[in-house]
Amino acid sequence: MSSAQAIFEPLSGDRTRLRCTICETEIAKTSKTSHVRTKKHILGLKDREAQSTSRSEPPPILPPLQFVTLSTVDHGAARNQALAHQKKDQDASEEFFHSSRVDEVGMFIDDDGVRVHFSAGENEDQCAAAEMQKLDEQLDYLGMIQDHTFLAQFEHEGDPPNDTRDDESPISRVTAAIDELCIEDEEEGDQPDVEMMDADQEPENSSDWWPYPSKQMFLLDMLDNMPRQRLSEDHLKSILWVMRESGTPSVPTLSALRTLQKKLAKQFALEPQPHTSSLGNHFYMNHPGKLFAMDWSNPLVRQHIRVYPEISSTVSETYQAAKWLEESSPTDLSPMWANWKSSADRHRHFYVDELTLSDSGYVIPLRWVSIANIVYADVLRVDFEDRTFSVRIRKVDDRIPALSLRRNLLDLQAGAGGDWNLTKIAEYSPTKFFKPNSLREIAKGRPLFCLRTVPWSDDVSGNVSKQYNAHTNIYATNGNLPHRLLAQEYFIRSCSTSSHASSSEQFVAFTEDLKENVWHEAYDCELEEDILFQIIAHFLPADNPQQSETSSHIGVNGSLNCRRDLTGGSDAHKETDEGYKSLYSPGDDRECEQTIQCIRWQVWLACLGKPKAVEQAQTQSGVKDKIAQHWIELVLQRAKNLEEYRIKDPQTRDPRLNSSSLKGDARKELVGALKSTMQTELWDWVIQQPSEAYAKLANDDPGRHDLRAGDHFNALLVLRGIDPHRDTPGEILHTYLLGNDKYVWHDTSKTWSKENERTFAVRLDSCDILGLSIPPPRASYLVQYKNSLIGKHFKALQQLAATGDLAAYLWFPEINDMNCYLKDLQVLIDNLLDAWAVVDPRRILTKIKLHVLTHLPEDIRRLGPAVIFATEVFECFNAVFRMCSIFSNHLAPTPSRDISTDLGQMERFKHIASGGYWKAETGYVRAGPKVISFLEQNVQFQRRLGWTDPDLIKPGLVKRFGRDKRNSSTWSSHVEGLRLGASVAASTSLWDECSVVVAVSQDLCRAKSWVFFKGSDKSTLTGRIIKILMRSGKTSESTQAQVLIEQFRIAEHRDTRLNMPILIRTEERTVHIVSPVDILFDFNTQHDCVSGACVIGDSTEYIRQERKATDTLKQCIIHTDTGRYHLNMHGLHNAHLIRKALPYDLVKPIPLQADRAVFHKNMARLLQISGPQKRAETQEKTRATKERNKRAKEAREAGGTT
Repeated sequence: MSSAQAIFEPLSGDRTRLRCTICETEIAKTSKTSHVRTKKHILGLKDREAQSTSRSEPPPILPPLQFVTLSTVDHGAARNQALAHQKKDQDASEEFFHSSRVDEVGMFIDDDGVRVHFSAGENEDQCAAAEMQKLDEQLDYLGMIQDHTFLAQFEHEGDPPNDTRDDESPISRVTAAIDELCIEDEEEGDQPDVEMMDADQEPENSSDWWPYPSKQMFLLDMLDNMPRQRLSEDHLKSILWVMRESGTPSVPTLSALRTLQKKLAKQFALEPQPHTSSLGNHFYMNHPGKLFAMDWSNPLVRQHIRVYPEISSTVSETYQAAKWLEESSPTDLSPMWANWKSSADRHRHFYVDELTLSDSGYVIPLRWVSIANIVYADVLRVDFEDRTFSVRIRKVDDRIPALSLRRNLLDLQAGAGGDWNLTKIAEYSPTKFFKPNSLREIAKGRPLFCLRTVPWSDDVSGNVSKQYNAHTNIYATNGNLPHRLLAQEYFIRSCSTSSHASSSEQFVAFTEDLKENVWHEAYDCELEEDILFQIIAHFLPADNPQQSETSSHIGVNGSLNCRRDLTGGSDAHKETDEGYKSLYSPGDDRECEQTIQCIRWQVWLACLGKPKAVEQAQTQSGVKDKIAQHWIELVLQRAKNLEEYRIKDPQTRDPRLNSSSLKGDARKELVGALKSTMQTELWDWVIQQPSEAYAKLANDDPGRHDLRAGDHFNALLVLRGIDPHRDTPGEILHTYLLGNDKYVWHDTSKTWSKENERTFAVRLDSCDILGLSIPPPRASYLVQYKNSLIGKHFKALQQLAATGDLAAYLWFPEINDMNCYLKDLQVLIDNLLDAWAVVDPRRILTKIKLHVLTHLPEDIRRLGPAVIFATEVFECFNAVFRMCSIFSNHLAPTPSRDISTDLGQMERFKHIASGGYWKAETGYVRAGPKVISFLEQNVQFQRRLGWTDPDLIKPGLVKRFGRDKRNSSTWSSHVEGLRLGASVAASTSLWDECSVVVAVSQDLCRAKSWVFFKGSDKSTLTGRIIKILMRSGKTSESTQAQVLIEQFRIAEHRDTRLNMPILIRTEERTVHIVSPVDILFDFNTQHDCVSGACVIGDSTEYIRQERKATDTLKQCIIHTDTGRYHLNMHGLHNAHLIRKALPYDLVKPIPLQADRAVFHKNMARLLQISGPQKRAETQEKTRATKERNKRAKEAREAGGTT
């Protein structure tokens, strides 16, 4: 028996605790290290040693060690050296040396505090080794250890190391051995575990940092969970080492951090759940039900959740748009309301579809809506006779404030005794309205809400390098939050990732939380009580290829190549008058049931063993399902094998086929009957796959006789509340910037000479970017790599290279008049498509992104402004995922679990740091006050978590220049030479120049910024800021500052060349003195170089290289001072505010073609001539290629024969 077994005995029934036979006390199994250092244990151990020396039996003899001097090599190396030479009792030796330590008098002790006596043997030369050994000697020694057999055990025990090293490098192998043997982690064992901290070891005011024992532990957890600044284990060890070396007090250990993280993760129940798809692929998922439950219990998030759809004249959110407000079934909306602010009525829950008494009489609420943050009920009026309890429902809809409701159905039933005399009318069935809503039984007194989610999926590389490491990810956002929050990374929730399972497979697991009968528990920190909520998918943003997969569509290779409608056909059909015209507008909608029927037909054809028929059906219908394709390929192979076995092979086929008398139609009939039987058998086989899922079906389940969603085809096709065809909106980044703008750029720049490129670069660099919220365009880079540009480059070209007004409309963050907006948007889309038809009539046949633009008006009407379903924030979050992938366990078969665990830990930390509540053993708890205030008061911390508080930027605030740039002077000196529009009393006080002023729109405006502002008569004017001044020594309040703005007037007509409004300097050159709070917003202008005859010349600035000026002057456009500018209507920033401030006649889109029908017919006639010619040329080239390949093959075969 080992010394550890002699001193510590396990407790029966509790494997986590031990009994110390020295002290006669019970301790945690993980606390042996700290327990043996206690005074009580040391004294007890000395007594035991004194007793043992009086016994007759000799002390145990330890195995001999390699001859080393203990003072030369640290005890960790000595321990490893002993293990390397102990073969007979290796495990016991390893445990012993791992736990050995030095007591207060310098003697080695084991894990139990027993002193260890070492024998250096009889070799005196080795015992006289030098006091200090060199580092290379120790590394040489470790190099010998790594080949020992005991190191091989680490290859299969526990998780492999985080780092992947070059195994052929000696230094890397030594480093790996150091990591495996924990030689660098000796200090870890000297620190008390987080559970074993005694009261005198707790930091002061530790409760302020709860659940962390100290501020240091909180900061360490923060460093370990920074989304965009991921740290490896070695990074954290280095940080801790530096903290210890610098004398930082109370430095926690890494093991203590991991123990605390595991404890908190267990309380949050955020462990990723394993899933196996019907295709047999394994992956892990952080389920949305758990993730969104934290939104309800997070005060920073809960205050922004909109529980009910909102009616507003301005549409800026998806809960204000038509799908949520008009199309959604009442069963897909939050079913109840209560007066939460009233302590007496907060538990009187009013449900839809129940008779209710209001101030204006009896009503039946149908749904709840919000108007100006006040909840209303859309109701049916009811005539009710109190004496006879007779009821008649009026055929009249009405809307009343929810606060006017007085008694719910339960109250009425209690008063009426449940005896109702109902009078039916044709439109309604009153009996359903006089029974309690069935959801009350589910709620059991708890509030019930519905929450919308917006899931996103795409393929992402898990590497930073160019080597592509494919992963398919699913992220999700809470659709009940405003878009200004959802545009921040803080609100992106990563649900799953897999390098094996497709998005269709992962969505099967995702939709488990979205089923109609699934309700999720949460703690509502605003209502301060438990609630239940359902999750409903609202729409599916992604790029076009991913949206095709999401909607079970074949993509651009199909004849009907639009995922949304049935537009298309063969090239010959598209070239007809009607076929060509149909491409310029949305066609008949695809329907989910039709798509499912197409999938059934494809599987049925596959069961017949006809791969070409399946491929033809997919091409013609445009339906190709990712999951169904897996089964189609399996069935085709099985059909081929069965056909070989039953029909073709003479040894195994039906004996009747071996008869020579069976010929002609009779033989064909028999073969057909055999194939039909095989087809039925294969269909039955498919239905029973996967076998595990089939076995779980009830005997009366329809799924036992048909294809099942999730098992055999896309689960989203039958998901409640969503239509993958209609709800995959056109995404503006991939459809417009990487579609239209990319096409325009390529067609424009492909013929440029080097001189053209230099000229374009100079003109682009000379553009003014104030008011565009983009960085300098780096024009020389754009033209040098013109065929490798990405989205941010096209966004700059869109605003500076005059590609049209359409993008500005698509980037509207809010829409004041939906009908007017959609009308103008339609004109701009028509103009763009017609312009492409002039350039290339065939372009719309080959570029599906142009046709997708025709669906945008309907998408915006149903879902809100197009920026809501933009995917840029999801694409940005890929950087967070990628860092987790880099630091994941690359040796594991799949990184899904490790990455999902890391991302779940981030969510856990964000929730704690945000002051969110979670359920502990004692009930719902939240972090200590110092943890919560750390996020509230620390802007740097907020930014690194991906969260920004918009309230920090207040309109009217100004910021001074640094002291060397303030130019402090008197007012008269600052305004000298300016023609002020109003006189100002002379003052001797000093005024400082300021760098920025915050407009009402929260824009940061600077000197030379163009702005709309309020004049002294409150009229809206335009101008350019000259100076921003503030009284010296005063605060940054708006009352202490003044802005000098030179006014420009807007011409009554547009520029005939660019179709943009014109700004002209006034003859008086009037300068207005404006209060900072009167600056409305900024915008972008460009100098009218055509009318000014501006030329390219040398500027006064030298080209800089490596931060040093060269001898070459930079070229630029030398602008003439004509005072004439174009208001840039292609800019995306504040496009909606510009069009609202200008007269409608100056911004109204003008149709490019007066008669589009005639125009499209003329374009189709051109294609009807060129199309057949092009197809004939293609066919001839194909025939020639086949003939050439045939002759080459014959020549090779002839050469091989000779």
